[in-house]
Amino acid sequence: MQQIKDHTKNIALALNTVGLINIQFAIKDDMVYIIEANPRASRTVPFIAKAYREPYVNYATKVMLGEKSNGF
Repeated sequence: MQQIKDHTKNIALALNTVGLINIQFAIKDDMVYIIEANPRASRTVPFIAKAYREPYVNYATKVMLGEKSNGF
């Protein structure tokens, strides 16, 4: 798990990522491989929103438009 955390941090810093990043990992024989990394989360956010039954995309849109938090 520490390898994944370290790789994630290094990739995010190298890409100058601000916000979410989508990284696909593969693990074989205790070795961590990076399949791809994208400084976006077009697939991840809808999946997480559905899994947790929270409209995260709506929240993010409101934040980007400057709306103050109302407990979300």
